[in-house]
Amino acid sequence: MAAPILVTGASGAIGSRVVEQLRGRGRPVRCLVRRRPVANADELVRGDLGDGSTLDAAVQGAEVVLHLAAVTHARRSRDYVETNLIGTNRLLEAAARHGVRRFVHVSTRAVSEAGGAYSLSKHLAEHAVRESPVVHTIVRLPEVYGGAGAEGIDRIVSRARHGAAIPVVGDGADRLCPMHVDDAVAALAGAVAAPVASGRTYTLGGECLTTREFAEACARAFSSESRVRPVPVTAVAALGLLGRVLPLPIYPDQLARLRAEKPQVSPEAERELGFRARPLAEGLASLF
Repeated sequence: MAAPILVTGASGAIGSRVVEQLRGRGRPVRCLVRRRPVANADELVRGDLGDGSTLDAAVQGAEVVLHLAAVTHARRSRDYVETNLIGTNRLLEAAARHGVRRFVHVSTRAVSEAGGAYSLSKHLAEHAVRESPVVHTIVRLPEVYGGAGAEGIDRIVSRARHGAAIPVVGDGADRLCPMHVDDAVAALAGAVAAPVASGRTYTLGGECLTTREFAEACARAFSSESRVRPVPVTAVAALGLLGRVLPLPIYPDQLARLRAEKPQVSPEAERELGFRARPLAEGLASLF
């Protein structure tokens, strides 16, 4: 039997689909899980990124590590650091000890030193991956829709589906490059297998447009009565500060993350990773 691929973060919307796609390609998959089980995995290892002995057991005998696990929304900066940076370092060290052939690190298009605590933690994690002796590939995901989640642009999709008002920051001019979840999954599966991807960093993205344009496209796709509702930037900033201590539906770093300068989409990603970023209208139509 071929050596397994270790997938972290496999219980999430993207991770669970990656597991299914890798197994469909005939690759055995081992998953590091904390609480939620993962359907269709060949092996499960109970543990998390904070337990070095667990990580040794998880990577032992694995050919590739696909590292999806991350904290994406937190009220305390140290929560991002503990998982996204320190946890990634622990996993890299275990991968180096056990001779893992490639480490595929899933990052974000919002990676930035100036994008708030989450973006900074992912920026530092990328640096750690590049400094590791393990051969790596870094894949930066954009805003992903279609995973039926309750955060990010999936929230816009959900509100449009139900005809609810869609709030946007300011005039909604901040730019997104939304990508259908299945296209992101295909890209990650390609990064695991493509020899040309070794040592490369790819920034993924679909059609780039403003937040307002995305919201309006969602309303059209579902023929809903949703209307875009601008929220003053000052109000968003104030709510972000309150979000440090109150369970508001906004996090302290979200405004900085949205407005940080982002890297350009890598035009070679589709060719080298073997996927296609579908047009937005096609992607939204698939959600019916």
